[in-house]
Amino acid sequence: MAKVTSRLVVGAFAGTRVAIGVAFALAPDRLGARTDGTRSDTLMTRSFAVREVVLGIGGLVAVASADRRPSAVRLWAGLGALTDAGDLAASLAGGPRRNQAALVPAAVAAMGLVAELWAFSAAIQA
Repeated sequence: MAKVTSRLVVGAFAGTRVAIGVAFALAPDRLGARTDGTRSDTLMTRSFAVREVVLGIGGLVAVASADRRPSAVRLWAGLGALTDAGDLAASLAGGPRRNQAALVPAAVAAMGLVAELWAFSAAIQA
């Protein structure tokens, strides 16, 4: 069993972000929230996809270069936590009573926020 390290957490979330980004870029209509299918909906979904791919690639580069630049893992853990905090706030902004579909993204963002904050803290102590 692998020891859980900040490098492992950032790498796992980075890979997940790339996969999510690619999936949303390729099938924005299938994976996006229930919308009326307008071009602006597709644009927003693809913008989210680009953000996820960029964050994921940055995290993977940070993990790959962690031996030369240990602070890179901390930086990308912090950026991931900041992004997840924004996603959590956005998911909860409408309130669960108004939008039950926001509960799943809110739970995912909350888990990501906790994990990335732990990785950020662990990277500082390393």
